[in-house]
Amino acid sequence: MGYAVIMLLIVFLCHEVSSISILPHKHQTISLLKFKQSFTVDPSASYYCRKPYPKTSSWNTSRDCCSWDGVVCDDITGHVIELDLSCSNLTGTIDSNSSLFQLSHLQSLDLSLNNFSNSHISPEFGKFSSLKHLHLSDSNFSGQIPSEISHLSKLHSLRLSTIYDSNKLRLTTHDFKSLLQNLTQLRELHLFGINISSTIPLNFSSHLTTLNLGYAGLYGIIPESLFHQPNLETLDLGFNYELSGYFPKTKWNSSASLIHIGLSGVNFSDNLPESLGYHLTSVRYLFLQSCNLRGPIPESLSNLTRIENLYLSYNSLNGTIPPGMLSLPSLKFQVQFTNLDNFRGQSAAGSCGCQPLFKP
Repeated sequence: MGYAVIMLLIVFLCHEVSSISILPHKHQTISLLKFKQSFTVDPSASYYCRKPYPKTSSWNTSRDCCSWDGVVCDDITGHVIELDLSCSNLTGTIDSNSSLFQLSHLQSLDLSLNNFSNSHISPEFGKFSSLKHLHLSDSNFSGQIPSEISHLSKLHSLRLSTIYDSNKLRLTTHDFKSLLQNLTQLRELHLFGINISSTIPLNFSSHLTTLNLGYAGLYGIIPESLFHQPNLETLDLGFNYELSGYFPKTKWNSSASLIHIGLSGVNFSDNLPESLGYHLTSVRYLFLQSCNLRGPIPESLSNLTRIENLYLSYNSLNGTIPPGMLSLPSLKFQVQFTNLDNFRGQSAAGSCGCQPLFKP
């Protein structure tokens, strides 16, 4: 009897495991094919991609949906957990009835660089409770970003930038603060070109490594706490022309990790502090054009031995260009100063005017 019971249990468990792995595939296959059928393929839809190709074109029932281009399933449950259709030449709209939202176990969704024909981002995106990565950049969405996105509390990266068609998407001041309130696990936030028209809130995740809020209509003063984010590697607030700021007088908490700083067009009305070259030792990209900077260039900038791109043009800097800046070992490209009459002495940069200087 004991042996028979054990065998029955084995058969039962095998049946259950088989059901777990087969049923999701059947339902998900139907959902994915319906999603595919709601679009046409148009090469111009992914015009800005280097190598676009229609991933959905190869989707058919002759193969398991988990082996389709852009689809990844969980090895145990069989649920679709990743869907990457970026640069897939998709043209059409996504409404709240889309079969996409039946894929409730998604952890990563990338629909960037397609053409969703000015459709709004559906509130249904907020129901992907397991989602860690949501990438919808440059896909021709328009309108208000739904507050339901803030329900995605497990998000590690959120990319909604509209680099090629800016300001079609909006995010109100209240929604911006509320959005951040729940995204406590966020590592990357890309909202370049989103019409936020807001001051910068204070409640960013302490896990944040990348913050891109360029060309977003931000105004007011940059909170100094932003410079003290402990894990920040990329800070880009460029081209927010009504935004002002002050460089921290003490060491930036994030200085050891900062690699990319983009503050072009932000009004600092200040000298470059000597501390800049002592604390930002890991920085590779420093963009400070048109920041209303004045005074001398600090000698300490010669300490930025890892810097590759340095932009200081269209400011009111004066004095002598530190000789060490002309021999920084990693510098590949440097935009020179527009007001060379303010500089004393001769240098390799002095003959370049406003033109780029390329280092061999």
